[in-house]
Amino acid sequence: MPGKPPDLFRFWNELKRRKVVKAAFIYIAMAWAILEASDTIFPLLGLPDWTIKFVLILLIIVFILVIVLTWIYDITPEGIKVTDTLDRDRVKGVQREGRSLKKISAKDEGRTGARHEGFKKLFLPLLIIVAVVLFMIFKPKLAMMAGIESPARQAAKSHISNAAVMAERGDYTGAAAELEQALESDSGYSYVWSSMAALSVRQGDLSKAVLQTIEAVRLDPENVEAAYNMAYALDDRNDHVQAIRWYSEAIKMDSSFVPAYSALGRLYNQISQPVDAILLLNKAADRFHDSEYLYLIYKNLGNSHLLMDQYDEAIKYLELSWGIKPGVPETCLFLARAYEAAGKITRSIELWQNYIELEADTSKTGAASRHLKEITIRHLQTIIE
Repeated sequence: MPGKPPDLFRFWNELKRRKVVKAAFIYIAMAWAILEASDTIFPLLGLPDWTIKFVLILLIIVFILVIVLTWIYDITPEGIKVTDTLDRDRVKGVQREGRSLKKISAKDEGRTGARHEGFKKLFLPLLIIVAVVLFMIFKPKLAMMAGIESPARQAAKSHISNAAVMAERGDYTGAAAELEQALESDSGYSYVWSSMAALSVRQGDLSKAVLQTIEAVRLDPENVEAAYNMAYALDDRNDHVQAIRWYSEAIKMDSSFVPAYSALGRLYNQISQPVDAILLLNKAADRFHDSEYLYLIYKNLGNSHLLMDQYDEAIKYLELSWGIKPGVPETCLFLARAYEAAGKITRSIELWQNYIELEADTSKTGAASRHLKEITIRHLQTIIE
């Protein structure tokens, strides 16, 4: 059986002698711990997913530097020194031939020193080049984190704000004009395109909105609002397949964007897929227990269990939602249905009455009033009997 190639074997021994292997294993363990911590902590701090990617790239670059520096230098009790590169086999051969080890070592050290001196001269420029490349790649993200924006971007944001005000007033022509000016100021700003898409949806031009959303996502693959708004528009038009796709895309862009989880869970319930809703919403509830949108997660999760005829679970989650944010009509409606299905009619009647007071839609309150009258009569008949 052939053995290892001598050069490969010698190189492996050299790696171990210079403690490169040990340093690599220690660094990988530490890097893994940092990534795990980042994956847990960054979403809680509201940081976008790209920050985790940035940490990963940074760790890879630092890993390369650690390997190179460990190969060249060694930490000793006397301080950091250049690692001796004298090969053991050569040392033994020199000793057998009776030559002066000291003299040859000095000569080798001179050559090694020259090599290291040359590397030192190249190391700093290489490090600067790597830093510049990283800065250019992440310049927009770093500028955003530091709050530094170009005048063109500031002008575009101002026009977008004006357009939003006009759109709320129903002045779609004025809003469109403002967004056109925003586009002229900064055509590469993703949120100009997503704002135009939102306006197109309001104007009923869904095909145009889709193209504008695609452009927004192309310019910024992490523009989660563009994907979410598109999903919401498709959902509103009962295009459930496309809505699910865009809600899922929003979650993929930013796994900490809780409204997308809630909306997708609600849609799953609407199309009679409560199991999918429970799986998704349970994940969101466990991960985002401090979110301001947790009441929506619990509300839709309660409705999922209600659709599955799991009334105790439904009541548990709906009560949690009501406790976080009381006064939401739909939560009250689901609670009334859950208590009624569980046979707790007295509590259900109270909740139906409460729902009628909270609901602003007259058609819904009319249907609820008729239903309340029916269950009240049945309940009274049961008591009399």
